[in-house]
Amino acid sequence: MDKEKAKRSISELIKNFSSHLSDYESNGYLESQLRTDFLDELFKALGWDITNKANLSPFKREVLVEKGDTKGRPDYSFRVNGEDRFFVEAKACSKGTDKPDDIFQAKKYGYNTRKVNIVVLTDFKTFKVFDTSLKPDVKQPKVGLLFELEFEKFNNSDFDKLLLFSREQVMAGSLDGLSSKDPSSKRLRIPVDAAFLEQMTGWREELAKDVYKNNLNLSARSLNDVVQRLLDRLVFIRILEDRRIIESKTLKEIVDAWKQSKHRDIQPQLNSLFKQLNEDFNGEIFKPHPCETITYDSKVIAEIIDELYYPSPYDFAVIGVDLLGIIYEKYLGKTIRLTEKRVKVEEKPEVRKAGGVYYTPKWVVEYIVGNTVGKLIKNKSPEEIAKLHILDPACGSGSFLIGSLERLFDYHLEYYL
Repeated sequence: MDKEKAKRSISELIKNFSSHLSDYESNGYLESQLRTDFLDELFKALGWDITNKANLSPFKREVLVEKGDTKGRPDYSFRVNGEDRFFVEAKACSKGTDKPDDIFQAKKYGYNTRKVNIVVLTDFKTFKVFDTSLKPDVKQPKVGLLFELEFEKFNNSDFDKLLLFSREQVMAGSLDGLSSKDPSSKRLRIPVDAAFLEQMTGWREELAKDVYKNNLNLSARSLNDVVQRLLDRLVFIRILEDRRIIESKTLKEIVDAWKQSKHRDIQPQLNSLFKQLNEDFNGEIFKPHPCETITYDSKVIAEIIDELYYPSPYDFAVIGVDLLGIIYEKYLGKTIRLTEKRVKVEEKPEVRKAGGVYYTPKWVVEYIVGNTVGKLIKNKSPEEIAKLHILDPACGSGSFLIGSLERLFDYHLEYYL
């Protein structure tokens, strides 16, 4: 990249922005226009192929740009060899970049991917860089702020820091070493899978204690079964909502209605939803089950549901299937045990003896699938592949089956292209 040429292009953007600043700060100047006029041009100057002039496939292009008001996804995803390296969240100048909710939204996407540790929040006036390896908290917006640049200094004192986001330097690893050095932030550097596993375990113990208190005749096996099925359903519904398969806030509306009804029993409304989802999806998870007939405290379930919504740091549209597999495999390595005095969640004896639950890393899955399924389908037509059967007799959370399906998707995409 020609640095001097980049500096000249950025200087022109600064001059334009400064000369009409009051217009750009007005409510009538929309975020979409800001992106076209300034942010696209800024990153073009930094060497990025914003408009995909190289005509790469959607899966390999350098920059993914969200159109319109897409919620839950960043406005820009900057990539190297098809892998995300950093995200940019844009805001209109009239809104600025100081609102805790906007900062929380920007951090949340990177945190839930677990692959991207850097996100930029910008209205062009300011360019804020955050470390998204830290668990986001809407009440602590400044935690994880690495540095902030001002547009007037883009072409002088802040130019070197801005260049960290150039295509050339990102490809060389300029962002790999960026992270918060604040000692107080260490406790927040907990990966999304570990954080959600900890929360699920807490919900499990809390719900198990309540269910057993209201159903003293339950065996440990039955208690595990009904608690597991209830939590599975709640999390699965949130996944459906965040991925826009069903209406958003379906569960939240039931809780809100329960609160307004002066806390009548919440179970009939939940059971009605479960029945409807069973008719819609016809899967094992919503089939008639004892969890619909046992007694539990509505308040306990309502609190769990509330914690699955804002300001929850989890975005189930972003957490990958493989990551959910890791969480559930570790989660199912524990069991609810009944003693004379209490209900306790602890590791299963066989897991404790083995030293814990071991989840197959993604690179191992890709290697094995590549050397089995990959070789089996090589040079075959879709019609020939359709006759194959793939079996994993000890699938656990399904990592090899998911990996096989992804390999088939990729092969067919390349075949048809």
